[in-house]
Amino acid sequence: MNLTDLSEVLRDRADLDDSSHEARMAGVRARVSATRRRRAVAGAAFVVLALVGIVYAVLPRVGPPPEPAVPTRSLPEYRYGTRLLAQAWGDLPSTSATIRFVPKSMDLTLFTQCDIGQDKRLLVDVTINGRSMYDENRTCGSVTSTTWSSFGVVPGQPSVITLTVAGEQGESESWPPPLLPLPASGTFAVGMGEAVQVSEYPFPPRPQTLEKLSENRRDVAIELRADPVEPAAKKEITVEWPGTNLMLVQMNTPGRLRVLVNDVVVIDLSHWAYNVHQTQLDRYDWERGINGLQLSKGQLVKITVIPERTTGDWNVTLSPR
Repeated sequence: MNLTDLSEVLRDRADLDDSSHEARMAGVRARVSATRRRRAVAGAAFVVLALVGIVYAVLPRVGPPPEPAVPTRSLPEYRYGTRLLAQAWGDLPSTSATIRFVPKSMDLTLFTQCDIGQDKRLLVDVTINGRSMYDENRTCGSVTSTTWSSFGVVPGQPSVITLTVAGEQGESESWPPPLLPLPASGTFAVGMGEAVQVSEYPFPPRPQTLEKLSENRRDVAIELRADPVEPAAKKEITVEWPGTNLMLVQMNTPGRLRVLVNDVVVIDLSHWAYNVHQTQLDRYDWERGINGLQLSKGQLVKITVIPERTTGDWNVTLSPR
């Protein structure tokens, strides 16, 4: 049965005349047409609004420019072979700044920094876990390493360091210098750095000319020197131990030098800048026995130098004393 048959059955049962049926059908058709027109108008309006939104989004806005971001103050992330663990800043007339950190090791370096104008300095005190680091106020701007365990610092546990500004440092030839009132304005900061491996440390840009190593004025009995073509190559010799002697180690680029005698490390030198850096062992060090090493004059010994990331000159010399 189709719609025509259905309408005829309904008309017969309702006993309606054709005119009434046609009138009702015309009304239905009119309502359907009106609904379709309203939907078409609504769809067209939506399209217009969407186009207006797109145009608004792409057109430049007229108004004041956004405020520039305030630069964040920071101590250098890498310095003296360490990476910054924590830092805190303060502005006068405030007088203190506190950091909290959890070290992984005890190879730590404390940094302080103050700025109150050219050729002017602040005197400060530093407390670590409530214990004063200095017997008296110290000049701000120091780089300090110490026996951190004596201040309650433990790897894996939180520690607290507070920098307190005492006043401006006065002029004096004696210590302690006079303490002057705080200036009206200035900044101060405290930070803690933890040592990183030489392989992980970002070196500064290399200069065109490197400093020359200093000349050893003593008679040199033994010398190992960097290979000019491959400065990071390991060097090793077997010689008769010259007896009580001065061992001098120098390098002029960032990197690390480990010196071993009979496979025992006697010097582990790291450097972070492009200038000459050196260390030495004298007869008192050898007599005490470095890392348990005991040597006698004339004994055959193996001396090994293991460079890491060195790119310039280095040498290891032994001079009899």
